[in-house]
Amino acid sequence: MAILQTWMMVAALGGAGEVAPSVPQVIALCEAAAPAAGAALALPEQTDRARTLMRGGADGADAALALLLGVAADPSAQTAPDTRQIAEYCLVAGEAMRRARSGSQSRAQDFLRTAMMLADRAGDAPLAARAAWEAALAQAGGAPPSQPGVRKRGGAIRRAGETRAVAGCGDPAAIGEAGGRRLEAAFACALNRAVLAGDARLTALSALRLARLEKARKADVAAHLATGLGSAAGIADTSERAALLRSLLMLACDAGLCNTDMVRDGVQSYAYLVQTGSGDAATLAALQGRIALAHGEGAAARAALRKAVFIESQQPLPQHLPQYTLTLADAEPERAGEHVLAAYRALERVRTVLIPVDPLSEESRFDLVVRPVFERAIATTLAFAGDDANTLGQAQRIAEAYRSAELQNSLGAECVPLRNPVTPADLLPGEILLYPLLLEDRVELIYATGGQSTGAGERGYRRMPPDRSINRAQITALAQRMTASLSGESSDWEAASRALYAALIAPIADQLQPGGTLVIVPDGALRQISFAALMDANGTFLMERVQLAVVPALSFAAPGRRDVGPSIIAASLEKEMELAVGRFSRLEGTAAEAAMAAGSDGVLLTDFNRASLAGALARRPASVLHLATHAAFNGRTERSFIVANGEAITLPDLRAMLSANQLRGEALQLLVLSACETAVGDDDQAMGLAGAAVEAGASSALASLWEVDDAGTAALMEAFYTHYRAGVGRARALQMAQVDLARGLDGQWADPGIWSAFTLVGSWR
Repeated sequence: MAILQTWMMVAALGGAGEVAPSVPQVIALCEAAAPAAGAALALPEQTDRARTLMRGGADGADAALALLLGVAADPSAQTAPDTRQIAEYCLVAGEAMRRARSGSQSRAQDFLRTAMMLADRAGDAPLAARAAWEAALAQAGGAPPSQPGVRKRGGAIRRAGETRAVAGCGDPAAIGEAGGRRLEAAFACALNRAVLAGDARLTALSALRLARLEKARKADVAAHLATGLGSAAGIADTSERAALLRSLLMLACDAGLCNTDMVRDGVQSYAYLVQTGSGDAATLAALQGRIALAHGEGAAARAALRKAVFIESQQPLPQHLPQYTLTLADAEPERAGEHVLAAYRALERVRTVLIPVDPLSEESRFDLVVRPVFERAIATTLAFAGDDANTLGQAQRIAEAYRSAELQNSLGAECVPLRNPVTPADLLPGEILLYPLLLEDRVELIYATGGQSTGAGERGYRRMPPDRSINRAQITALAQRMTASLSGESSDWEAASRALYAALIAPIADQLQPGGTLVIVPDGALRQISFAALMDANGTFLMERVQLAVVPALSFAAPGRRDVGPSIIAASLEKEMELAVGRFSRLEGTAAEAAMAAGSDGVLLTDFNRASLAGALARRPASVLHLATHAAFNGRTERSFIVANGEAITLPDLRAMLSANQLRGEALQLLVLSACETAVGDDDQAMGLAGAAVEAGASSALASLWEVDDAGTAALMEAFYTHYRAGVGRARALQMAQVDLARGLDGQWADPGIWSAFTLVGSWR
C-alpha cells in the first residue's frame, strides 16, 4: 500500500533539535539544520540498503522510502552520528522521496538541502554537488521551497526561526524571487557545486538544464554551453558522453550558435564517438547539416539532413525523426509545409511509446520531442490558412490534440480514454470558445461563437489577424508578473493585466455579450493567470462583462447541465498535520466554511479522513463535493493529493471514490478545492490539481490559483453558494460572487488578489 496512505504522525513536531518519540528517524535527521545527537541508528546499513532498493525503479524508490520512514528515531541514544554519514543518508532519503510515486517533491528538497549543508560541514564537495543536483531535480518536479512560517504551494510550512540557507546557493525561499526564476537558481547552484567538486558529469548535466531554462527567456546561454561541452569531454562513460554531447550541441544550434568554434569542435568529438560505436550516425549527419545551414551552405545542409532523416527512419524507434524532419523544413523552405506535416505524422507514430523522461538529464521528453512538433505544425498550418474554414479546423484539431497530449503527459494518464470534444455546434448563443495560441513570433486567436455559422453555412472556427507585435516570451513574462503580483502584496498587476487583455481579449471584445460565457483553452503560461482579473482600457474587469470558465482541453470538458437542488458533501480539516508528504499548517475557519457549504440539507464532515469521506459518498450520492483542506499537485497523478486527518488521499483514491459515486447514479458536477493554491500548475502541469480532478471524474472544479486568507475565502464561498443554490449555473454563480466582492459597498474584499484567486475549470453551465 502506498506510503501516502499508510504512514501518519498526527502530533506536531517541536522546535529544531526536539524529536518526538514517534518521529521517523529520517525526518528527525534530515529536516533539521542541526540534527539531534544520538538520533541515528545504523545509518550506513540503511543508506546502502535504500540505495540498492532504488535500483528497482519507481517500485524500488517506494520500497526505499518505506524502509527509511519505518525506522523511528531514538532520542535517548547518546552517541553523536558522523556528519558525513548523515549527509549521505539524507541524500539517499531525498532521492527516494523525490523518485517515489508516494513521495513529496517539497519534502525531498528539505532532505537534500540538509544533505548539502552537512556535506559542507564534512568538507565533502562531491557529496554536496550530488545533493545540489538532486535538489534542483526535486524543484523541477513541481514544488517550490517553503518559507518560514508561511503556507505555500501544497500547504507545507516551516517553523519560524529555522533557516534553510545553503552556502554558495543562497536562501531557497528568496532565490529567484524576482522574475520567478527559482528553478534557474537551483540549477545554477547545482552547476556551481559541480564545478567546485570537479564532477564532469554533473557539470555537463547542470549546464544543459540551466542553458535550456535560460534560452526559454532569450538569455545568452553561450557560456553555460561552453562549460557543458568542455566538461562532457571528461566523462568516462562514452555512452553518457555521447548523449550529453548530442543534447548540448543540439541546444547550441537551437540557440543560434551552430556557427561557433565550440560547436564545430564538439561535433568533431561526436564524430569520433560515432567511429567507436558510442554515437549514432543520424545525429552526426543532423549536426553536420545544421552547421552547414548556419553557414549558408544550402546544398550541403540539405544533403546531410536528408541523410539524417533516412538513417533515423530505419531505427526500430525513430524518436529523433520528427526533429530531423523539422530541421529539413528549415533547409527546404519551399517544401516546409510538406516536411512539417511529415514530422507531425512521424511524431504520432512514436509519441505513445516514448519514454516520458530522458534517463540521463531527467528532462521531459514531451518538452524535448513532442511540444516543438505540435507548435510548428500549428504555426505552419495557420500560415497557410487565411480564412479558410477547413484549414482553420485542421489547425484547431492539431491544437486540441496538443492540449490533450499535454494534459495526459502531465497527469501520467495516456491510457485514460478521451471524451468527445466540445465543438462549436455544442455552444449556445452567447457562448464563445477561445483558443489563444502562443507562438515563437506571434499570438494567434482562434475562436468559435454559439448560434452563428461560418461563411459555408456551418458552425466552425474563426481566426483573428495574427498579432506579431507580441510573442510567447512576452506573454509569459506578463502572465508571471500578473500572477506574482496578485498572489503577493505588490500592486503592479494592473499594467500586466491591461496588456494581456489587449492581446487576448480586445480583438474579440465585440463578440462578448452581456450574460454570455467565455470558455478559454489556455496555452502555456496562461494557465497561471486569473482571466477574471484582466482589465480593459476603461478599468472594467473581464468577469464584469462575461461569465468565465477554463478547460485544459476540449476532450476533457463538456458544457454540463444546470445543477438544480444540489446535493452537497462538505469536508474540512483544521488540524496541523505531519505526514510523509510534508508538514501542513492548521487551517483556521475551514470547519465553519464547510458548514456553510453543506447548509441545512447537506452532509458535513469535520476533520475528515479517508473512511468518513468514502462512507459519505457511499451513503448519499453527491453532485457537489467541497473540500476545505490542504491539497497539492506535485506533478503526475499519483503525486497529487488532498490532506485528510492523519493521511493523504491520492488522486487515484479520489478518482475511485468519485467513480463509485457516479455508479450510484449521480455524477459529480462540481468539486470545490478551497485550500491554498490548489489549482496552481506550471506550463507542464496543465491546470494543477483542478485539471487533474476534472480528468478524474468531476465535470468541473472550483479551485484557488494562489493562497487566499481564510476570511477572504469564506466570503467568496458564501457568496458563491448563495447564488449556486438559487439555481444559476456554476460559471454564473462564480461571476456573481466575484462581482459581489469586487464591487461591494464596504470595499472590504475589493482587492482582486482575493476575489480573482478562484477559477472554474471544466463544465460551465
